[in-house]
Amino acid sequence: MARTYDRIRLGVSSLVWASDLSEQGPFETFLDQAAEIGYEGILVFDMTVVPWLDKPAEFKALLQRRGLDFAGVILRPNIDFRATDRLGRFMAAAGADVMNISGRDGTKAEWDIVIPALMRHAEIAHSHGIRASYQHHTGWIAETMEDYERLLKDTDRKYLGVMTDCGHATKDFVGHTAQEFILRHPELEYIEFKDYTPQTDLNTEVGRGLADWPAIADAVRKIDYKGWIVVEQNSSFRPARIGASESFHYVRDVLGLGRR
Repeated sequence: MARTYDRIRLGVSSLVWASDLSEQGPFETFLDQAAEIGYEGILVFDMTVVPWLDKPAEFKALLQRRGLDFAGVILRPNIDFRATDRLGRFMAAAGADVMNISGRDGTKAEWDIVIPALMRHAEIAHSHGIRASYQHHTGWIAETMEDYERLLKDTDRKYLGVMTDCGHATKDFVGHTAQEFILRHPELEYIEFKDYTPQTDLNTEVGRGLADWPAIADAVRKIDYKGWIVVEQNSSFRPARIGASESFHYVRDVLGLGRR
């Protein structure tokens, strides 16, 4: 079951630093900077945790020394279910919440093959007490809002939770908005705050793009959302720490979050 919280928790994805932080030096730099900015937790890609799969206590200790929690891992889906099982065991031992499934996963013509595979990943996560979600994404099998709602209809909420990425919603939900999706799905369990413009694509600090953040924040409040909101930026034209800090302060302001 998903861990429950009594408030919004603000985390940050490692992506603006790099997708692969498997080397300890860059990983600890990310942790130091995320903590210094004020984030409560971190989200990393599956390749980042590979060196730690048999050392979850050491991984957890690195976070705890900086006052950070483990929001979760981005799983790039394939058919290596034993690797997902190993990842799930690690995540449970290290105190993670969310396994966000996001990666190239097939075409619409392969829908009936891909959906059972995604469900198998989610079932494995569930067996370890980790909540899986599937990320709608440009070029993935569920890109538009219609695609994603079809995927949600064809999968089991017992195993696969509902999330939204506000940047990809702004880019890909043609004719719809992130705030519309949030209001349509008050059962949301995980949200990523990302921004988008045609000029900078998804390499955009939150608040500098086309997403209607006051409306998104209002929708978040209307559904009384509690849990992880993770800030993610694909890359930055400035040092990662600068962009992630700007997004942090903007998000706290737009959501009206008090001091920790």
